[in-house]
Amino acid sequence: MAKSISPSRFYSLDVLRGMAALSVVLWHWQSFFLPLNKQGAPFFIEQQPMFEFLYVFYQKGYEAVSLFFCLSGFILFWLYSERIAEKSLSPGAFAVLRLSRLYPLHFATLLFVAAGQFIYTRTTKTYFVYPFNDTYDFFLNLFFASAWGLEKGNSFNAPVWSVSVEILLYAFFFVFCQYFNRTFRAVLCAIFVGHLLHIIDDAYSLEDFIALGVRNFFIGGFVFMAYEKLIKTGDMWKVSLWLPFVASVAWLATIAVMNPNYNFAFERLPPMIAHKMASAWPSFVLFPTTIMSLALIETKRGTFGKRWSFVGDISYSSYLLHFPLKLTVATVMAPLAVNGALFYSPLIMALFFCVLIIGSLVSHRYFEVPMQRLLRRKLPIRQKAAPVQEVA
Repeated sequence: MAKSISPSRFYSLDVLRGMAALSVVLWHWQSFFLPLNKQGAPFFIEQQPMFEFLYVFYQKGYEAVSLFFCLSGFILFWLYSERIAEKSLSPGAFAVLRLSRLYPLHFATLLFVAAGQFIYTRTTKTYFVYPFNDTYDFFLNLFFASAWGLEKGNSFNAPVWSVSVEILLYAFFFVFCQYFNRTFRAVLCAIFVGHLLHIIDDAYSLEDFIALGVRNFFIGGFVFMAYEKLIKTGDMWKVSLWLPFVASVAWLATIAVMNPNYNFAFERLPPMIAHKMASAWPSFVLFPTTIMSLALIETKRGTFGKRWSFVGDISYSSYLLHFPLKLTVATVMAPLAVNGALFYSPLIMALFFCVLIIGSLVSHRYFEVPMQRLLRRKLPIRQKAAPVQEVA
């Protein structure tokens, strides 16, 4: 029943993923100022372009990575969980489906950044932003292992760390679906384990990339299972009336609390409690209600967000291409001794985003999709027919 009612593609979730990718790009805008910091020039976060409107992204844009993991959990549970549980999709076929989508652009940007950092260091005698660009970390990146705890630190096209974690999550997910029967209890246990590891890592100031991924991925899986249950029981129509309102209020409250002019909510709380609340709110409230609301609205209304689906199509390319583009800009500017303070200009940021979006559209249409199709032809896979979103 769920399969006959649910859309063949969740366009609105594609758009949300694209917006999350651009949020990370905005968060990383500050990396343009790191060379200035090394020269002793101060960096003023509030002077970044249009800060009064974009402060949420400048302050908390990194939280979009948790949204990535939630969306991945929802989509992968929808696309694959039943087929994996029924053993109609083999591990090899699953690996080809996912890696054919992710690896070509990753490999291309890895080579580009390696060459770009070499050229940049010839002029500046230092690396741009990410320092661990040696042979060892190159091979970790080559095998998508740059965030498995084996790395020395941030290296090459470092934002790919979240994709590196996703590769591990795919393995966990496949084993989970084959052996733990897709029950709510099993998914809740996975969320608990991920959250417990996140707390432990946080307490010892460790990098908690994998724990963060496990927790949020299975939160997304839980949301899908709840969505599936709502469809089967017929209660989705009732929930679709009030849940989008709850999600909207949650977003408005988040934006209001983070406003630097009125940021009084957490100031009166002990720092540790404030930190825990701020880190748990997006993953346990904001993102799940948003994903469920959009899924229900699209199921009820049809292709909600289809007009803007190109934003989702370029989510992966915009995410992976934004640092290579920054490295290119920095390399061109380095020998010219251009004042880096120009990145406080809204016009410069608008120009950067225009180039990034156009480049991402070209990459998606003329490189990623053709390479994906080529790899899937060369590496034949056995599977039952899949929804459209599998190739999107």
